[in-house]
Amino acid sequence: MTDVDVVVAVHDPARPFARTVASALTGNEETGVRVTVACHELDPEEVRPLLPPETLPHVRFLEVRDGLGSPSGPYNAGIDAATARWVSIVGSDDHLEPGALAAWAELGDRLGSDVVLAPIRLADGSPVRTPRVRLGRSQDLDPVRDRLAYRTAPLGLMRRSTLNRLGLRLTPGMRSGGDVAFTARLWTCGVRIDLAAGTPAYVVGTTAATRVTTAVRPVPEELRAFEDLLDRPWVLELPEDRRRALAVKTIRIHVLGALRRRPAEEDWTPEEVAWVRRRTAAETDAGPAPDRRTASSSARSATENGSSTPGARATQRPTSRRTQATSSGVQSSSAGRRRNTAGRLAQWLAPRPLANLDRESTLRARAGDLATAVLDGTLRRSSSTSGGRA
Repeated sequence: MTDVDVVVAVHDPARPFARTVASALTGNEETGVRVTVACHELDPEEVRPLLPPETLPHVRFLEVRDGLGSPSGPYNAGIDAATARWVSIVGSDDHLEPGALAAWAELGDRLGSDVVLAPIRLADGSPVRTPRVRLGRSQDLDPVRDRLAYRTAPLGLMRRSTLNRLGLRLTPGMRSGGDVAFTARLWTCGVRIDLAAGTPAYVVGTTAATRVTTAVRPVPEELRAFEDLLDRPWVLELPEDRRRALAVKTIRIHVLGALRRRPAEEDWTPEEVAWVRRRTAAETDAGPAPDRRTASSSARSATENGSSTPGARATQRPTSRRTQATSSGVQSSSAGRRRNTAGRLAQWLAPRPLANLDRESTLRARAGDLATAVLDGTLRRSSSTSGGRA
């Protein structure tokens, strides 16, 4: 009997997917695990010899040819082919710590979870603290109070019947961000979500030089998935606090991230600047007005300078396209540089003192991160000391 179907999408035989497959089977012998290797624009017979022979009895191969260049296709094919009660998607650069699937499945079965969120760490051992849950909270998470919007990737386990009931699949054709609308819907639709705190982790690999999710691309392409999310009718039907949480996270992480990655004026075109202005206004419209008040001083300065209003531009003298390009690039790159070089107080504090108490304020987010880091360090030292005495 298969308890967990793991989907690994492979589009490049040079990726370390053999490690990925082996890790899904290590330490999970008492749990029925099947790995589906979805071969994207590849012949499975090219891929099969690259796997350790001992893994092959637990692996099936799917050939996926859609010509879209998007990881959504092979992941969706694997989810569609799944028959186990749990489904997990794993990147071909990533791997799981031994026993992870067994621990997550045990937790999900015991609690009746629809989703079990995996703890995540980087290859160097650094923890990735998303979602930013309330201190000490790991069960029956709330989409707003536990800041689920900050976990975009659906890493861990998902109950297959829940995905089918909701009709959820990754967005087809997205080169990156195919999981943005997928998880936004899953986190906000009222299903039970638990964090597998203290269990073996999902490890994000950093070996792929061509990893699409970290490549710098034209701004509209980089943020296309978030534009797609905002345009979905169900987003406007969400309760106000859930819409606001999605809008704040999108601006704080992704729009400001785009500014940080483009510090030079030549990094920007007039079309990109105009696009960011439009989308920032749309994101602000998606959430209530306090979003701007809870932003830190540096973040507010960056968004205001990088997305000045069309009305203000209309009062300016007519300029040539070349002059507009230079002016827009200077403005956006200057905003990005100010954000990058701002002091900690400017990065953390909102201009209005009371706004720092808001759940979505930068100060509360950073304070929560710090408290969690201190608690994690205390627990690790305690565990190490206990282990030494034993």
